Amino acid sequence: MPILDIHQVSLNFGGLKALQDVNLKIEEGTTHALIGPNGAGKSTLLNVLTGMLEPNDGSVMFDGKPLLDVQPHDINQLGIAKVFQTPAIFPEMSVLENVTIPVFAARDGSFRMNMFEGEGRQRPLVEFAEEQIAELGLKDKMHVRADSLSRGDKRRLEMAICLAHKPRLLLLDEPTAGMARHETEQTIELLQGMKGITKVIVEHDMNVVFSLAEKISVLAQGQIIAEGSPEEIKGHPKVIEAYLGEAQV
Repeated sequence: MPILDIHQVSLNFGGLKALQDVNLKIEEGTTHALIGPNGAGKSTLLNVLTGMLEPNDGSVMFDGKPLLDVQPHDINQLGIAKVFQTPAIFPEMSVLENVTIPVFAARDGSFRMNMFEGEGRQRPLVEFAEEQIAELGLKDKMHVRADSLSRGDKRRLEMAICLAHKPRLLLLDEPTAGMARHETEQTIELLQGMKGITKVIVEHDMNVVFSLAEKISVLAQGQIIAEGSPEEIKGHPKVIEAYLGEAQV
């Protein structure tokens, strides 16, 4: 059984059909890319999965549980985390503080720092946050303010925040947007090293897509027009037609 099963999902914005009868199955432990021209519905679909948008029709199942009508924070507690186009961090806090907050939230269901709780109970959680930061290459910036980081390091910090929830499914919306090439390559290596976590990636950079994805689904005008391995997608006539006039194919 797939970890994520999207069935006949449709979403309209007035007269605009943003998603039309989308069917998608994501197998656990895989990296699945969503590509397509601008306005194809890729980010809209991710917003449906995180509870930010409610579709007009269809169903979404995560690990056998329905996701529709579930609040975003409850979806996060179920094991789904999202990396946004613009890094979602607390800019005035340190790197360690940014990651410690979701570690406590993952334990308690929401962030509640208990002033009467002994350091002995808190220390293992802080150590786990420190481990996540180190694994993402930010150990030497543990106590640096988040707003002073480079864009690439801010992206690493956001991923550390997401991983602090111990997600089973990681959604990444344009994870390399605005990055220099060396930062993009570092991000590719970082994602390749994340074993055991199912990843769904929306990305325009085809080098990133073909470096990471085991399977690719192509959206155009709110519909999935092709699906397959990277090799199958590269020369697919419908994909070439959909991208006609776009900068990258």
